[in-house]
Formats: sequence, C-alpha cells, structure tokens
Amino acid sequence: MRTVLLTSIILSLGTALAAQDPTYTQTVTGKTTTVTILDNTSKAWIDPMIYGQMLEDCNDAVIYGGVVDEKGKENPKVVEMLQPLRIPVMRWPAGTAIYDYEWKKGIGPKEKRIAVNELIWGGKEYYTFGTDEFIQWCGKIGAEPYINISMGNNSLIPASLGEAVDWVEYVNGPATSQMGAWRAANGHPEPYNVKFWCIGNENYLTARDIHKKESAGEYADLLILWAKTLKTVCPDLSLLGVGYNAPWNKVVLDKCGDQLDFLTLHYYMSAKIKDNDIVEPWKTLFGPVRFEESLKKNIALLKEYNAKSGRQANPLRYSIDEWNNRHSVFSDDKYSFTRKDDRRQFDVAGTAGMLNVFLRNCPYVGMANYIFPVNGHGLLKTVGNDDAYKSANYHVFDLYRANMTGCVLGVKVEGPGMTGIRLGDLRMDGEHDMDPETLLDLCYIDCAAVAAEDGSLNIALSNRSYDRPQKVKVELPEGYSVAEAVGIQSGDVKAANSAASREVVKPAPVQVKKNTLTLSPCGMVIVKCRPVQN
Repeated sequence: MRTVLLTSIILSLGTALAAQDPTYTQTVTGKTTTVTILDNTSKAWIDPMIYGQMLEDCNDAVIYGGVVDEKGKENPKVVEMLQPLRIPVMRWPAGTAIYDYEWKKGIGPKEKRIAVNELIWGGKEYYTFGTDEFIQWCGKIGAEPYINISMGNNSLIPASLGEAVDWVEYVNGPATSQMGAWRAANGHPEPYNVKFWCIGNENYLTARDIHKKESAGEYADLLILWAKTLKTVCPDLSLLGVGYNAPWNKVVLDKCGDQLDFLTLHYYMSAKIKDNDIVEPWKTLFGPVRFEESLKKNIALLKEYNAKSGRQANPLRYSIDEWNNRHSVFSDDKYSFTRKDDRRQFDVAGTAGMLNVFLRNCPYVGMANYIFPVNGHGLLKTVGNDDAYKSANYHVFDLYRANMTGCVLGVKVEGPGMTGIRLGDLRMDGEHDMDPETLLDLCYIDCAAVAAEDGSLNIALSNRSYDRPQKVKVELPEGYSVAEAVGIQSGDVKAANSAASREVVKPAPVQVKKNTLTLSPCGMVIVKCRPVQN
C-alpha cells in the first residue's frame, strides 16, 4: 500500500506556507468529467475561519426576530442548530449598520436600554443584544467573537477613537481599568479577551448621511493612528483593515500593513429571480469564477507585500468579510433586491463554488464571513421566537465544515462545460480587479480537494449546469479508494425548505461505482476517500 501522499500531507500540517501555490486547472472536453487528484501538496493549511458567519441588524430579523426577540430573549432552537456547525468566528455588529451603532447604549440592565430608529437599514435597534450578550452567545455556539468598530466621519454619531478605545477596554481590559470596572459591575469581572477587531467598514463608500466616503490615503492615515492606539490598550489584538480594489489595497498595505493581520474584501454573487427561477443561470452559477479572477490580482499584491516585509512566517491575509448570493426578485415589472427570498438548490451550487474558491486560495484567504447565519440570506429560518428550520445552505456549510479542512491538494478537471465565457458577463456585485473582456473555457464541474484532518482525502464537487446532470470519474492517487459520498441533490433546482416542508433539500448518500458518480443539476457532493487496507 502506497501512503506517501497522505503521510507527507500530515507531516506538513501546521508548518509555514510553502512557496508552491495550490494547483487547479480545467479543460473543457468530452462528455464525462474526469477529476484528477494530483500527487502533490502545496503544504497550504486551510484556516477553518473561512467558514465564519456575520450578524447585522439590517431590518430583516437577523438579530431581533432571529437570534433574540426585542427584549433580548434568545431563540433556543437557533443555538441548538448552530452548535453542530462549529462556526469558527462570528462578525458583529457587522457592516454598514456599525455607522449608527452606539455600543454604550447596549450595556447594563436590559430593561433600561432604549430602542432607537436604525438609520441605515430602517427598523429598530433595541440594544438588548449588546456587547456582553453577543460575546456570551458566541460562547454558547462555540464561535470566536469578532467585533467591527465604526470609523465614521460624521459628528452626529459617536464614532471617535476615544469610543473605540473604551470599547476595547470594556471587552478586554482588567477589572481595575475604568471600562473594565464597568464590565465587572455588569457581572463579568474577567476580561473577554476578544482577539479579532476590524477598524471601519467599506470606508470607500458613503453610508447615508452618517459616513462620507474616503480615499485610500485618508483611510490609511487614520488607520495607522487607530491601530497603534488600540494596541496600547491591548497589544495582542488581531486587527483587520478595510480592503477594496487593488489600488486602494496597495496604499493601505504600504502605509499600515505592519499593523494588520487581515485586509477585508467584500464579494457578492447575484441572481435575477423570476417565478422562483434564475434568469440566465450560467451568469450566476459561474459567478465565483469572476471573484476568483479578481482575487488573484489582489493575491499578487499580498504576496509582494509579505515578501517585501518579511512576513512569510506570519503572513497578512485576506478576510472575505461579507459574501453570499444576493437575489433580485421580479415583481411589479422590475427586479428588486431582497434578503427574504428562499435559499434553493441552485444556491447550493453557488455557495459550494465560493467555498471552493476559498479552499483553492487558502494560503491567502484566512477568514470568510457569510451573511447570515439566521434569517436574511441565512442558514436558518426562524419560526416565531422558539423554533427554526434549516435552509438549503445550512447543509452546505455542515458538509464542508465537517470534511473540508486540513491541507489543500492539487486538482485537474477535464470535462464538458462552456467555452468563450466573457468574464464581465458573470454576476458579482461591486467593483472587481479583473479584465471584463477576458474569455474563459469553464467546466460544469467545479471542485476542491483536501487531505483532511481525520486522515481521509476528501473531494468537494459541484455541478454548475442548471439543466444537465454530469457524470464524474475521480482519479485518485495510487493506494486510495472511495469510502463514501454524500451530497445535496434534491432533483429540482428550484427546491427550497420551508416551515411546512423542512427536509425537501437535505444531504443524502450518493452511489459511487468504480470511482464514478453522477451530479444532478446544481447538485453538490463530497467524496470521502481513505487508504486501501491490505
């Protein structure tokens, strides 16, 4: 029995990043797809934080009506159902909502907290799920808390450096400090020791009347001051800075890279939905390709910075701080963005495609936060204040989190697909660093492979064809065989779970014969392989 590949991978776990990047190639040809696992490894360790999540009070029952009710009472079913996902990190108060979030209003007895109108997204911020509640809730589901600080530039809302210093001290300071004493008086004498903090959010954009967009230089100049000051309060912070496009990122890296552990990027797939169906589905299902091409441009920038600054052993990485598949639904003769549209079987393929991109680029993507775990575009949908059910995307995260960690492996894909796809036609919201006129040949089958932590060799496959099943043959390194396969293949690309029918889309065993299996349209499968026993 030959186990050289697996042995070398296990020995490489936890080592510094190797010079060789993960290998991934695809060629459009033939009628059956062949996926070949290459007999090499990049020694690229997959950070489980790529399976992170984000909470934001965005008037779509994510926090209030999701995690808790208006009085701050938790939905016990949400905690129960999120625990098995082993969510590694949870970002909060999140994105744009931070610009009118005043953290001190969410501290102390809940009955004394006053609800206010949420200025960014509408609705109410009840402040009954504040800093203490968030951190303690993360402890219940097993997630590392990640706090995003506002760096607003409008005097109407307190978003000063002093407010940020107080927040860090409240969370991490000793009980002998002024803010730490306040925390202790609220029943928590020991510091929470929250590691991850981001300074700002999309500072390159205007957020209503609360934040005016800044140039990269303006943001970077403030970031240097804020980062250094916050580290005087708590030297061990892992700080995240706001990233955007390559020109912006270069300025921030050059000026502030030595203060940061991550630079954030936001990428959103998008889909036009009419009668529960995607319009021009290939533009959405191949959307992660556009993201990956943009990411490659920024990876080159990051590699240059890490080499120049001598940070190969402790590299600065990207956090894909916000991502999902945004639906614009046709109604009243127009398409309108909504977070309430169901996650369907076609979202399974899109979500798997994005996770595969993170895996293939794991030396440079160290965190990613899907929005949201609850309601909105979420993994769970709540029913009242004490019940919830799993959306289609819940099962994607469940399978990937359980099976797709360890070291990434090289992969070669050869099979049917589409030729001459114009990169600019693929749907991704926001500005991206890529040439829209680039033409690509893309296989319907997308995949990533890992040498997993339990000793198995696992392959994640997704079918980007909306209307055709795809036959796939897996070529394994000598000495390995397929042990089992499980997939999310409802047979209906428009299928979704609901409160009344909760298991329409769910995982099920997949038959594999002679290393060959079939993926249904928009289906995904994880194939688990083990060394052959003599």
